[in-house]
Amino acid sequence: MLASLLPLLLSQLVSADAVVVSSTSDTPPIGLAAYVSLSIESVGFPLFAGTRASPNVFSVNLLKNLGRLQGGDMPVVRIGGNSGDRAIYDPDLETATATSCKADPKAIVCIGKSYFESYRTFPDTYYSHQFNLAANNASGYATLAQTAPLACKAIGSQLSMWEYGNEADLFLGKWRPSNWNVSSYVAEWLNGTAHLREYIQAACPELGTPKFMAPSFSSPGSAYNHVTAFQDGLDSKDAVKQKSLHNYITGATSPGVTLQGTLMNHQVTVNSLKSHVRAANALGAIDDKPYVVGECNSLYGGGAAGLSDTFGAALWVMDFTLYAASTGVIKRLHYHQSNGAPYSAWAPVTSGTTPPRTLPPYYGKLAAARFLRGTDKTAVREISISSSPFESAYAAYERSRLARIAVLNMNAFNSTETVPRPSKTYSFDVGTDLAGSSWLVERLAAPGSDVKTGVTFAGMSYEYSTLGQGVKVPSSCRDGDEIVKAAADGVLSVRVRDSQAVVLTLLK
Repeated sequence: MLASLLPLLLSQLVSADAVVVSSTSDTPPIGLAAYVSLSIESVGFPLFAGTRASPNVFSVNLLKNLGRLQGGDMPVVRIGGNSGDRAIYDPDLETATATSCKADPKAIVCIGKSYFESYRTFPDTYYSHQFNLAANNASGYATLAQTAPLACKAIGSQLSMWEYGNEADLFLGKWRPSNWNVSSYVAEWLNGTAHLREYIQAACPELGTPKFMAPSFSSPGSAYNHVTAFQDGLDSKDAVKQKSLHNYITGATSPGVTLQGTLMNHQVTVNSLKSHVRAANALGAIDDKPYVVGECNSLYGGGAAGLSDTFGAALWVMDFTLYAASTGVIKRLHYHQSNGAPYSAWAPVTSGTTPPRTLPPYYGKLAAARFLRGTDKTAVREISISSSPFESAYAAYERSRLARIAVLNMNAFNSTETVPRPSKTYSFDVGTDLAGSSWLVERLAAPGSDVKTGVTFAGMSYEYSTLGQGVKVPSSCRDGDEIVKAAADGVLSVRVRDSQAVVLTLLK
């Protein structure tokens, strides 16, 4: 008798431990497509893109992979950053970029006409282009007048929007006097964008009325209040298409930063995004234009080697993206890329003796894209699975029906450890209407959280050796093509190793 009851007792035990995940949800879709998008530092754009005549095939393939996993939505690529507010145009410059030029002897970043040949190299990709706000001098004004026609003609139908200035709240003490305040910024922004609209509409009338992302402050907690900027008339001409602020967890050289304590830590991610949720809600009370994080990454200053370029950072990217999506008010993320920076998703060209390469954060973006695919019709909810800050989970709903579950086990495991790698089984009660359902398991995996190579997603590698095209990689950390089934009581279970994540997709 006891033997016959044992399976039932075990089933009830598993069910009791299972986290309930509703098979339906009335949570509205995120709203904007291409949730996983990019930002490329202005001065490095030609390196990432190449030219129309000679595109960087490695970059093109890596972008295509993201677009494919994102349900066909290519990342929106913002071209901007600090160098965009230093860039002076020199029509006589024979190279795309330079560190000096005749147009302005004091300039440290110069761009020539060939710079704009890098646009439209990425297929089916929409761009935003940042203009120089910092240089409020003759060469700066000339740069606006001369580059606006070049940019609009180069980008053409692939235009998403424009941007005027990057993190203007940090201009104080550098390019603006100490009494330059939010109202001063708004006045300059309105004046500059009025001129830009004039230049762009004269050169490219077919593109319609120019729209901008703004205010692009460094963070929601910056010295310049984002709500005040709008109250002071930032969008008085209805020129803002998307409201944008930036985010970094902390600095690359900040004391106390560790892989486990800072990046592989869900609570740190939640705390980092709280201010964006408040900002999005406050700005949403003004109008319903979407709120995006126009530039973000792990650690400002380009990231830190040994942290931002490890597999632990890939897990951070995935968790940061999915949590941001689960807020419902952050509509898109633009992950910043800079050639040679540890936090970049890939290095597009040879630098010194180091060849082009794919960095671990790229794989985190792939996993996030796979989970979020079609965010214009996908809703995301966080699942509470543990009191530990090193574990997180999410549910994705399409047309109000449960479609995917993601689980992240961010407990650190180093590749040098000699003990067996721990794992944990996570169980979800998806309801009896999904009893017996089959789920595809795709793992974000590597030999350890500390590694910089050997990373895979769904058993695939996307390295420079194949120019970013995916290849299957049989390895000890790949569990093979997996299918798991929900039990008769609707409980779905999956095993996840320490320093690993999975995406479960309901098979129709």
